[in-house]
Amino acid sequence: MNIKNCQFKFKCTQTWDSLIETADPSIKYCLDCDRGVHYCFDESDLMHALENDWCVAIHVTDENDKNVIRELVGDLVMPVPTKE
Repeated sequence: MNIKNCQFKFKCTQTWDSLIETADPSIKYCLDCDRGVHYCFDESDLMHALENDWCVAIHVTDENDKNVIRELVGDLVMPVPTKE
């Protein structure tokens, strides 16, 4: 599933790959923000992160939703993105 229409109140300059690994593979640590970053694999992960005001990482795919072309890291804002 691809998460669509996400709006960020803050986009970090870091990438998922540049963050520090933790014991949980879905959470990395950002030295710039001094926060954990939670990778959102689906809408459920995203909703949980929004409810807890967590910094997140999501992937952005090409126009065919086949290949990840980049990953965004930052804080999201409501409304909740819709999935297609």
